[in-house]
Order: sequence, then C-alpha cells, then structure tokens
Amino acid sequence: MGVITTIRRNVKNGGRCSVFVDEEFFAACPIDVALALGLRKGLEMTPELEGRLRTEDRRMVLRQKSYRFAMYKPRTERQMHDHLLKLEATPEEAIEVLEWLRELRVVDDRSYVERFVAAANERKPLSPADLRRKLKAKGVADDVIAEQITAVMDDATVQEAARRVAEKKLRTLRESDPDERRTKLVRFLQYRGYAWSVVRSVIDDLQLGLLLITLAATSAAVTAQTILTCDKTRLPESINAFQPTTQPVLAPDGRLFLDRKLHPQNTDGITDPDDVWIAEPRSAIAWSEPTQAPFTSVTRPDVIFGFTPDFCTALVVGSYGIDRTPRFALLHRASQTIPFDSIEVLEVGDLGANYYGTMSVDGRTVILALDREGGLGDLDLYVMQTCGQGWSLPVSLGSALNTAGLDGSPWLAADGRTLYFVSNGREDRRGKMDVYRTQRTGADWQRWTPPRSMGPCVNTQEDEASVSLTLDGSKAFLTSWDAEAARPGIYQVTVPFELRPDPVCVYEADVVDGVTDQPIPSYRISVHDTADVSGCADLLIRSDTATGRSVIVIPEGHSQVLETYADGYTTHRQTISVRDLDSTVPLRTTVRLFRMDRPLVSVYFERGSSELSPAAIDTILAFAARYQAERMRFFVDGYADRVGLDNVNRILSGERADRVAEQLRRIGIAPERIIRAGRGVEQVPNTTVDEHPESRRVDIYARTES
Repeated sequence: MGVITTIRRNVKNGGRCSVFVDEEFFAACPIDVALALGLRKGLEMTPELEGRLRTEDRRMVLRQKSYRFAMYKPRTERQMHDHLLKLEATPEEAIEVLEWLRELRVVDDRSYVERFVAAANERKPLSPADLRRKLKAKGVADDVIAEQITAVMDDATVQEAARRVAEKKLRTLRESDPDERRTKLVRFLQYRGYAWSVVRSVIDDLQLGLLLITLAATSAAVTAQTILTCDKTRLPESINAFQPTTQPVLAPDGRLFLDRKLHPQNTDGITDPDDVWIAEPRSAIAWSEPTQAPFTSVTRPDVIFGFTPDFCTALVVGSYGIDRTPRFALLHRASQTIPFDSIEVLEVGDLGANYYGTMSVDGRTVILALDREGGLGDLDLYVMQTCGQGWSLPVSLGSALNTAGLDGSPWLAADGRTLYFVSNGREDRRGKMDVYRTQRTGADWQRWTPPRSMGPCVNTQEDEASVSLTLDGSKAFLTSWDAEAARPGIYQVTVPFELRPDPVCVYEADVVDGVTDQPIPSYRISVHDTADVSGCADLLIRSDTATGRSVIVIPEGHSQVLETYADGYTTHRQTISVRDLDSTVPLRTTVRLFRMDRPLVSVYFERGSSELSPAAIDTILAFAARYQAERMRFFVDGYADRVGLDNVNRILSGERADRVAEQLRRIGIAPERIIRAGRGVEQVPNTTVDEHPESRRVDIYARTES
C-alpha cells in the first residue's frame, strides 16, 4: 500500500496528527494512537495496520468525546448511551466506551442519584415522588432509584424538606382568609408529591393559625385569639418543676443546658446561686429530668451562655478569678468526645450580681451585659473581640441599644449581625421586661437598627428574663412568665419569619486521603472572609481530633476562601460564595488531600524507551479522571534502571518525564501546573543486579499550590 513518508502534528488541534503515505495524505489520528501503533517514517502501511489505525482512531475519539461530555457535569448511563448514539457509535462501541467510563468511575448511576438528591436538598427540596419521576426521566433504573432514595432520605429528611418548601410557599400567599391559605398550601404540597401524612404533620408543625393571621394582620389588630394560636410551648415539668430555672441554651448535640438557682443539690447547696444542669432530648419538646452530668475536667462553671457550632468552645461564668470570684471565661477542648479541659479567662473586672453573655459562631467576638461605672443603666451591653492574641477591653454598644434600665441576655445569631436581648428600659415594651431584635448596619459594633419588639407571641405582661436561639434561628428558648401558674418557666417558641436572623450556610467538610478515601482526622482550615475589614489574621479552624468534624458558618452575602491542610499533605483551596438564601442551609463536601511523599500513580516503560504504551496512556487517562487532575498541580519524576551508561540514562529519565508531562497537558492540565524532572538512575539498595523493570518509570506526585 505504500510507505509512511511524513507524520505531522495538526496546527489547530495539537493532540492529533496527519499521516502521509507516499507523500499523499492518508489519515488523521490522535498522537497517542500514532505512538501506540509505533507509526514512524519509513514504516510500510499494510492493510492490517490501516485497519488497526482507523479502529484505534475511532475508539480514542469516542472515548475522548464521551469523557468530555461526562466530565462537564454528572451524567447517567442512559444519557451517556444516548450521547454515544448521537456520535454514531455502534452498539458494540457504545458498550465498550460505557464499560471504560464505569472503570474510571466517571459514570455511576448510584453516585449520580446521591449527588442529585444532595443538590436538590440544597437548592430546591423535592419529595421522594418528584425525585423518582425526575430520575426515571433521566434513565436511572427503578431498583437503583429505590435503593438510593431509601439510603439518603429517611422520614426526618423528607419532613424537613417539606417544611422548607411550605415555609417558602407561605411567604408568597396573599389571601387574607386563613382557611383559604391553608387549603392552597395543602394543595401545593400534594402537587409537589408529598404524602398526606407528611403534609398534615408539616401543617400542624407550622401552627398555621398564628402564621396565617399574623402575616396578614397589622400589629394594631393583634387580638387575644392571635396570642392563643402562637407556637409557644412551655417545656415539660421535668424542666420547669423547680424554679427559678433560667438561661436555657440548646447545645449542638441536642442537649439543653440550664441554670438552676439555689437548688438544694447545687455544688454549695441551697446557698449556691447558680449551677449548670443538663437535660437530654426525648423528642422535639420533651426532655429528660435535668442532671448535673459532668462535662468538664476543669473547674465546673456556674452558667453556660453558649457554644460554638463545633461544640468545642463554650462561653461560661465560673469561679475562675484569683480569689475564686465569678469570671467570664471560654472553655475549650480538642474534641466534643472529651470533657472541656482548658480555661481562657476574660478579664472584665467585677461582675456584680447580674451578668449575661453571648459569643459569635467563630468565637472571636463576645457581647456581655455588665453593670459598669459610667454605664447608662443597671446593665449595659458591651462588645469584646480578639484577633487571636488577647482580648480587647469591653466597649459599649452605645445609646442606640443601651437604656437607663436593664439591657441584658444578649444572643448574637449565627449571621453575626442580628442581636436579640431583653430590656426593661424601652418605652414600647409590653411587660416589665421584653425581648427585642436589632441588626448591625455597619462593620463596627456601634450602628444598629432601632430595636424591634418580638411581639405578643414572645413577650408577656411580666418578665422575659433570657433568650437564646437555635443555629438556624427558627426556634427560640425563653425564660418567660406563666400566667396560669403565676410563675416563670422555660418556653420554646417558633420565631416569626420577619424576626428571624439572616440565613447562613453551615459548611462541613469530610477531609479524606485522596488515594485511599480514608478520613484525615487532624487537619486545619484557614478561613479568609473577603468582606472582613477588621485587619485580623485569617480564622484558623481545627478539626475535632476524634470525629474529624469541623463547622464553618458562612453568612448570606459573604464570600470565604477556605484553605484546608494537614501535615504531609497538599493544600486544598476553594472559595464559597453565599448569595441569596431562603433559609439556613447545610453544605457538606468531601475535600481530598494528597500525600506529597507518595506518588499518585506510576507509569512504566520498556527498556531503553521513552515512548508511552497504550497501557501507559490508559493509566494516565484513568488517573486524570479519578483525581480531577485538571485542577491539581504535579511533580513528574522520571527514572531509569542501571542498564547502560549513566549519562544516557539521565537523559532517558528526563525524556520519560517529558512524555508523561506532555500527555498530562493533552488532557487539559495547564503547563504551569506541571514540574517535571529526570532523576536519572534509581538506586535500588541491597542488590548487584543492573536491570530493574520497576525502575523504568515515571512517578506523578501531587504538589501543593504555590
């Protein structure tokens, strides 16, 4: 048939070449195919070689096109099969390519369903029926759908999804008739595919009597009927049997921490003014009898005022002064599985008889209610901050919030700008002391919106002595007045939508070894908030040493740069921008770090050769698909065995590294992300044999971002 006279790289597509036989254009193919078939100038083009060339060319083209299609976004097997048919692949070719994609773990219907459900729950929750319909339309088999939905969507998940959908829809309903609004909401949830049992439970939980009336009524039209329909529940007698019990704080693990005053079983008996008691959850509003269960290995505090979301830092007051006088302090621990074991005292002077506190979710800001000389009233609100090297002195939050009366029990919401507090010094209060809400309007802590009363669902005609909120801001725990019993008690109340804090994104990462997928328990995350103008160093988050868990709260409208690193591993950098949110949402991702002292993959060569074999090319393609290599940086180190001259082997090792680096560039890795080196002859210890096939290789290492 002729002899190959020229093989020329294509100008427009550097990954392909043109083959000329007897100076005439004969065929075009990927350079990888030409290398694999050993095409070279002077080689005879036989019918057998032509057949192999055209078959391999088509196979490689179908693989490359299907790989790009699959990597653009997740695809089901049916979608990939349909795409291959559009590429005019034969049934046999389609089966072969799909099998190749499965081996690379690029196509996996079970993983697709898991990602699809997670994405839906994050953006727009779907009912199981809706999920089945949408996944079936994408070609996922019924048994795979059923298996995966059962695995990732339990009853509680479905209930929460339906609630989020209902809350969002409720804001758009404009009908003034509560029954009509309720009917429309029920029909909407049924249309979205939720079972009647779920719909009924969500409707009951939302307490539509309150929501449907208060959203349509003005504050002047609030009646006794409205107050009766508030979603305000007195906690059971297991909590409220002993009074005074106050300062309820819900911990991240679901337990309720309380302050029981002058209880006979307090540390110093009936004369002890404060002691921490803990109740275990039994249901949404049912709790066990509180106990004094141990939770520290250091001096036990008297009062708990809050926890960070990772449950490893607590703001407390305890006998931490030199003379054992009460002091504000932060308790720390490395893991929520062990007791709090270290104390960081906040020096704010004598606390007096009354005091309150709260802290930000990152633990770098505390707001205290103190009675200090020069203040406006009995208790004023002050802020203290740290950049990691000592705390600032308390600074008043100013006359916008502080009054001539008592302003206390602050609670700083997860968004870092919404503050709840109690006050008896404001003219618009309903009772003796009411709960108010305000928001920061600037970067400092001196500018606030006018405090707004939490309304008759929260405030009674007596005292509201303390307030705390759940992380998402949907529920509040109050020390309020029980008119029937004529005594105070602990209540749980649903916070009206318009009085909730701004939504946040609660980010958690599963940090794993990128090769073994085994968890890395000890890692750090450096957090840089692009909106932060404080001048503080980036926040450093350490993982829970036992669980490997870390929690980062990202407020709506913020963009944060997260760098995750662990000793001996590469650094992972990502930017998370949180735009408009309807409600607080969880975000859980898997972060893969790679050891820098172990190769991710090794590519082997024939003796004396730097040419990549088809098997070596497949190894590189599989490696690139598995590790999403286009986003990474690499060291590419070439080696040779001891057969031959050292200077020749040194050149050969560099050529091998060059070939692998060139292949990495062909599959989309930018040249500046690759550092290649020829290491020469590998020194194999304890041997006198020159030939070591395992030394004829190139190792690809991950390297951290520069």
